[in-house]
Amino acid sequence: MTLQGWKLGWIGVGRMGTPLCRRLLEAGADLAATDPDQGRLAALAPEGLRAMPGVGALAAEGDVLLSMVPDDAALLAVAGELASALRPGQAWIDLSTVSPAASARVAAMVAGSGAGYLRCPVSGSTATAAAGALTIFASGPEATLDRCAPVLAVLGKEVLRCGPAEEARAVKLMVNLVVALTPVLIGEAMGFGERLGLGREAMVEALSRSVVASPLLAYKAAMLTARDWTPAADLDLIAKDLDLALAVGQREGAPLPLAALARQFAAAFQGSGEGGLDFFRLATWPERMLAPNPR
Repeated sequence: MTLQGWKLGWIGVGRMGTPLCRRLLEAGADLAATDPDQGRLAALAPEGLRAMPGVGALAAEGDVLLSMVPDDAALLAVAGELASALRPGQAWIDLSTVSPAASARVAAMVAGSGAGYLRCPVSGSTATAAAGALTIFASGPEATLDRCAPVLAVLGKEVLRCGPAEEARAVKLMVNLVVALTPVLIGEAMGFGERLGLGREAMVEALSRSVVASPLLAYKAAMLTARDWTPAADLDLIAKDLDLALAVGQREGAPLPLAALARQFAAAFQGSGEGGLDFFRLATWPERMLAPNPR
């Protein structure tokens, strides 16, 4: 897929934004970006990224703007700057993981601009982002989705259209709940198997070849076997997403007892200074609660 002739603007060149910007540049896009950390922009300058002083400057020349920011507050701040800068015919694609309520406020803020607002949170890690293998949950105006399909195709391998408004935000939080709970459940199962004398490699292989196998487990199998917690998505990030889902669940009256338990496990690891490790470190939680096996 080529993006020759596309003028794009990017807001928030962080851990995920960096590999995604690289993909757009490699596809031939004319890409400008802004970020509070000038070092992030400078690192991509040799690859063709143009640094811009702020959101307004991006909006003045970009046909399609993309953003990936950490939370609701950051997205609302960006929307506050863009609301008066967007113009008819532009598109704004936000790739962040945020609450449906905050996203709906953003939609209201930019509604009068005539620009199309797409909610496109992504599922995957930095490695899948670099490989163009993200899954993108997309909602917003159908015509804007059609127009921006080539850009989304460069960023991910699958684009799941979810609806006309905040549906993609809800889908992303739902998926993240399963992602966050997976290492907790796997840890319990492997703790059980270990108690019965099973080896780590054998357990991971059995899980990977059974009915409970999943793409996530396949991606993390080597990490589980080697106990190498080099982060693709760190524990602090998954804790943030759990906090977000729990807050939405409380507001909407949706009970999330298992998510609350996973959040407590995450808090324990964060409390011991391990928040920067991969979130699959949560699979080792039984080791913290059980005495050595007397066998």
